[in-house]
Amino acid sequence: MSPATAVRTVVIGIVTIALIIAASQVVKIHRVGGQQMAVVETWNGVSEDPLMPGTYVKFPGFYFTFFNYDTSQQIYVMNDKPASEEFGRGRHRDAYTVQSAEGQDMKISLQVQWRINSERIVDFHKKINTDYEEKLLRPNLMRIVKDEATTRKAIDAYSGPGLVELQTSIEKRLGASADLGPGGMIIVDNFVIEEIDLDPEYISEIKERQVAVQRELRAAQEEKAALAEAQRAKAEAQSDFERALVEAERDKQVGVLEAEKLAEQEVLRAEAAKKQVVLQAEAEKESQVLAAEAEKESGELRAQAILALGEAEAAAKKLQFEAYGAIGAEKYVQVEVARAMAEAFKNISGYLPADMQINVLSSSFMRAIESIGGAGARPTPASQ
Repeated sequence: MSPATAVRTVVIGIVTIALIIAASQVVKIHRVGGQQMAVVETWNGVSEDPLMPGTYVKFPGFYFTFFNYDTSQQIYVMNDKPASEEFGRGRHRDAYTVQSAEGQDMKISLQVQWRINSERIVDFHKKINTDYEEKLLRPNLMRIVKDEATTRKAIDAYSGPGLVELQTSIEKRLGASADLGPGGMIIVDNFVIEEIDLDPEYISEIKERQVAVQRELRAAQEEKAALAEAQRAKAEAQSDFERALVEAERDKQVGVLEAEKLAEQEVLRAEAAKKQVVLQAEAEKESQVLAAEAEKESGELRAQAILALGEAEAAAKKLQFEAYGAIGAEKYVQVEVARAMAEAFKNISGYLPADMQINVLSSSFMRAIESIGGAGARPTPASQ
């Protein structure tokens, strides 16, 4: 290469480089990431319109300066964990030590989730710009934690409901802060107390106290369990008693009803027997009355028959006697007397005494007839 050619090549290179530098100054290309926002400064000052994620080309380039800010959620920690275990930004070995209400040292390890308020990104750039965690976040965080922690006793804030109450009160204060709340340049989304370290001797006392409290609680629970068991046994006994009482009352009622039923049955049987006796007596009475009435009627009929028969016989006798008193009756009487004597004496032969005469019997028979019929019945001498 000749000297002229070499000079020309160098000149071309220099011009090219100059053109490139000039072009970079005239046109500027800037990239804003997906979780970023950019603030633009010009020779006239800070632009009030931030840039959203994207690629921007500005002309002339030398007129614009871009500042990108990460608007995603960040983690800030204040603890003594080594860097290998720490998943957040903050100072090394920076657990916050405060005094409790009774003067005990409380070393509080905490974590904050925060982000830049995108609505105030321009104000954030103007006022904070760099070292914003040290300038804005840490001072407010320390002040609020100290205000809330120093009003509590270490034993209350160490664990349990007291620790939860302390964490909730600090988070509420952070949310209401003008710098860290919804209207601040930084917004705190979450606050967590990782742990609270106390003096080992004081922790030992707390543990002993907790053990004592636990024992008391256990004793109280055992007492409640024993009381519940006693009440259950009492309830079972009462239930058994009431059940037995009900059964006894039931048996009593059943016995009373059974006795009443038996008594009613006896009464019904007695009444039935009584009615049967009455009915039988009435039947016998009616039977006797009927028999008496029948006997009476029978007697009356017999009397009437006897009366009629007697009247008939009397009438016949009367007629007979009248017949005896009629003309020629004397002869008829004699004939009848003779017939009767013959009928009376016909079977007595062989029975008379040897010295007895038949005329003696005749005389006696006639006297008997005279005594019955009167002197008019005496037969004539011819009949003797």
